[in-house]
Amino acid sequence: MDAVLRLKCVVNSVKSVADSNGDKIQEELSLSAVYSGSESNKQWSKYTPVASLAMTINNPAAFGKALPGQFFFVDLIPTDKET
Repeated sequence: MDAVLRLKCVVNSVKSVADSNGDKIQEELSLSAVYSGSESNKQWSKYTPVASLAMTINNPAAFGKALPGQFFFVDLIPTDKET
């Protein structure tokens, strides 16, 4: 199924969280919408001018995959409750 909305986001911050032993247990990401740039980005930003996303990553294999200043597309794809 195709996305009904695709927005371009930039990673604003990545905060590492450690346990009492100093071992990294998660990353907290903060992303916000990019309001200018490509034609595809203008499609959504004209009607949806504000977006932010906060994520917590607990999978060590995913640590370091998103870095401050990096850009990502976020696709919104309809689904049913059970999928």
